[in-house]
Amino acid sequence: MIVAGLNRGPNAKIVRGIDTHPDVPPLPPVPTGGPSLNLSLEGQVQNALNLFLPLKSPAQMPALLALLSASANEVHEALASLHYVHFARFLPSPDGSVLMVITTYDGGLDSYIMDFVGVLGDAFTEILQYIVGAPPLPVKRYAREFTQFIKDHNVSQTGVWSAYPDVTVIDILRGARRL
Repeated sequence: MIVAGLNRGPNAKIVRGIDTHPDVPPLPPVPTGGPSLNLSLEGQVQNALNLFLPLKSPAQMPALLALLSASANEVHEALASLHYVHFARFLPSPDGSVLMVITTYDGGLDSYIMDFVGVLGDAFTEILQYIVGAPPLPVKRYAREFTQFIKDHNVSQTGVWSAYPDVTVIDILRGARRL
């Protein structure tokens, strides 16, 4: 028996028989013959971008965070339109000297970066004005240099774990629509 809510008094609700391991139908097979996803070294379809962006001055972090806050809706809509980004976040270092861009996405890094150029090139042009050693701007005009900059500032990862290593965002969205 599980008591729901913090109040265990007369308004508490008793919930019985919660199945924490429901039968989930298997995902349909992935069609063959189309483009395949690049699997990471860990054998997963998800890959990570751990972008380490040093600021020209830690004193600029409040202005950069204000810019990110002002463009949050645009960034959220753009990421949702890509249909292969699992998670994305901007994380300032405690001392304000570095902005980290941390994402989990499906597929290969080059195509991911080029999609960012297409949907968020202007936003990255604004962000990169605060960054030491930024590539030539605007990002959309200098996509090749932006791509190399991202690769050069992407911190590798080891020991990645995923609860669903072979499931893409599209698989997840397809399953959610069935509910």
